[in-house]
Amino acid sequence: MASRIRVLAVVGLLLLAGCTGMGGSGDAGEAQGGGDGAQMSSGDGGSSQPVEADSEANAADSGNIQAGDAAADRAIIRNGRMVVEVENYSTTADAIAARARTSGGYVSDSNRELHRSDGEAWYTGYIVVRVPSEEYEPTQSMVSEQGTVRSEETTTKDVTDKLVDLEARLTNLRERRDRLRTFYEQANSTAELLRIEEELSSVQSDIERLEAQKRSLEQRVAYSTLRVEIHEPAPEPSAQQVPYHERSLVAAFLSSVTDVYVFTRGLLVTAASLAPWLVVLAVPVVGGRRLLRGRSVPLLGRRGASEPATEDSAGGGESDAPQQESTEESDMESPDRDA
Repeated sequence: MASRIRVLAVVGLLLLAGCTGMGGSGDAGEAQGGGDGAQMSSGDGGSSQPVEADSEANAADSGNIQAGDAAADRAIIRNGRMVVEVENYSTTADAIAARARTSGGYVSDSNRELHRSDGEAWYTGYIVVRVPSEEYEPTQSMVSEQGTVRSEETTTKDVTDKLVDLEARLTNLRERRDRLRTFYEQANSTAELLRIEEELSSVQSDIERLEAQKRSLEQRVAYSTLRVEIHEPAPEPSAQQVPYHERSLVAAFLSSVTDVYVFTRGLLVTAASLAPWLVVLAVPVVGGRRLLRGRSVPLLGRRGASEPATEDSAGGGESDAPQQESTEESDMESPDRDA
């Protein structure tokens, strides 16, 4: 009996111990679970700030991307002007033109002027190139490497709104043209046909005008314009000459000697250059004089021979005269004798 009581008491104690252990483990589990929940909640609370920061950064990046896309979609016309001083005009102009053609552009205008001063010459001018808009800045950099940049400027003009407006107006006009064509096909009278045809012609003219404006703007957007003014360095001005009356005696004497030397040298050079011409001209002159002399000698001989004959004839006339007089005297004497 007593042993049974002892056994029941031991079993009861064991059952009580077991129930107590299970209750402690359950509380411990709840405590551990509560700790894990706290850790999880603290972990979530600690990581909420980085997550929010990442979301803000992503939003900012997306905003920048959208802004970049919007800027890229804008229609911008760019015109630039540069003034560069170079050592050789032709080399620089050829290099700029080659760069424009290589990048898909072309030379739209160019000009060059020659200047002279004190026996020296230099060139100035400009070249205007049109290059694709994405090649504008590389072309500017290339020009800057050619020489010393004296000035540089770039102007931009946003024509996005104008292009959008032109496109909207063109859309409306095209729709109106289509309606007019439909009305034209359905017209029943000549007067109505003429009226619709006139209106259709006006609408078509407006469409062509707006299309030309749009093409021009799109061309100016697609190709940027760069005007490069090229200057070779001008020679330095010569020193101002001293007035003649302010020069020293030695300088005046040396200047006079130099002038005499230059004058004498000029005469000698002139004589040397004229000598061949003098020889060529002397031959016909001398030959002509000799020919004239050869012709004048026979004329003088003939003239000398004719002069004695003339004198003889003159003397004969004189001798005949006394003879005639003596005959007349003898005739006069003969009557006297007869008497």
